[in-house]
Amino acid sequence: MQNCPACGVRIDGQRARCPLCGRNLANAPAEEESTGVFPVVKPRRIYDLAFKISTFAAILILVVLNILRGLWLKEMPLHIYLILTFAVVCAWIIVNVGMRKLGNIAKGILWEGVIILLLCLPWDALTGWHGWSWGYVLPVLSASLAVFYYVMGIADSRRLTTYTGYFLITLIGAAAVAVLYFTGNMPGLYSYFAVISMSVCGLLLAAQVIFRGKQFLSELQRWAHV
Repeated sequence: MQNCPACGVRIDGQRARCPLCGRNLANAPAEEESTGVFPVVKPRRIYDLAFKISTFAAILILVVLNILRGLWLKEMPLHIYLILTFAVVCAWIIVNVGMRKLGNIAKGILWEGVIILLLCLPWDALTGWHGWSWGYVLPVLSASLAVFYYVMGIADSRRLTTYTGYFLITLIGAAAVAVLYFTGNMPGLYSYFAVISMSVCGLLLAAQVIFRGKQFLSELQRWAHV
């Protein structure tokens, strides 16, 4: 029984290389017991601590807000009070989702974008429903996420397939922008944001096909089968 000196994996039998990291096991120390192929990893408590702190902070802010409204700000309109309360709840959700997905930044960014968009819909309703949630937020998020995943595919080429998959997901947002635009639901300034977003996503899609053709088409075929 061997123990990899690089990653700590305990390995049954005799192997020349570690099945996890590929390290040469010629001089690897032996272990009396085996717990499987993968190493035992101690659970991290960062998220639990962040959850407790953010939850306590949110409750504290809400308590202070209610005290201020009850003692000094009695004339505060109800809709302002609801907006401030909802702002605290939104901040708590965004912080905890970010911490929960801290181990996978690519997935975490996507989750944050989707949650921000979903939270903007009730915000839009609370402020009079002017349509900025899909007129501004949706186009900006779609273009920003597309740029992020395209650039990350260049910076970290080893995970190109992963970033390409997330890039394809962002195109769903771009498609939604196109549908809203061509059905006449992007009036005024919203139309400018829609055109810019569609142009950015279209250019990046063309760049994916031209410069990363094989990898991109392979990922596209994998998604098509899913």
